Amino acid sequence: MSIERHDIRKIRCRMLGHEVPFGYCRQGCGELPCRKIFDCWFEVFPVEEFMREHYSRDQIEKILSPPPDKVVTLIDLIRQAQERGKRELESE
Repeated sequence: MSIERHDIRKIRCRMLGHEVPFGYCRQGCGELPCRKIFDCWFEVFPVEEFMREHYSRDQIEKILSPPPDKVVTLIDLIRQAQERGKRELESE
């Protein structure tokens, strides 16, 4: 079956605070669906079955893994910006 077959179904997103279609959740943050896809959609249709049908075990584990710590992410972004700044100065 098509991966898009449930895309028009809608529910209220607890993270965004408004209604979203399943297609939005399925596309998530780029290559993988939103990490909350199982929690939000299990009452609407058999989302676990859908996910097993369309995603590998490794992909599902990655979806379910906890998000990175915000402080660690922020420090990493600062470090990347500093490195970019150094490279720009060196190239001038």
